[in-house]
Amino acid sequence: MRASDLLGTDAYDVDGRYLGRIADLLTEPGPDGTPVVRAALVAPRRRVRLLGYERDELRRPWLIDRIARWLHRDVREIPWTSVRLAKLPGTD
Repeated sequence: MRASDLLGTDAYDVDGRYLGRIADLLTEPGPDGTPVVRAALVAPRRRVRLLGYERDELRRPWLIDRIARWLHRDVREIPWTSVRLAKLPGTD
């Protein structure tokens, strides 16, 4: 599976509650050096294009920073172990 296959996919928590759509994946090197997904950035209300401005370590012009923070205000980082891609049967 490719990361691009997951972008825009509905995400649920372990109890089957809707979290939003996957906007991006955060990875880290695994034991053998290959990337391993550690978290998903989830946008609860809409499909979001992040363009890298959600990363706090980036320096950007003040105006772009304010606009990016407003656009990404609902984006949350969810540990990958807490994300389910399918709704559990019997949950709303």
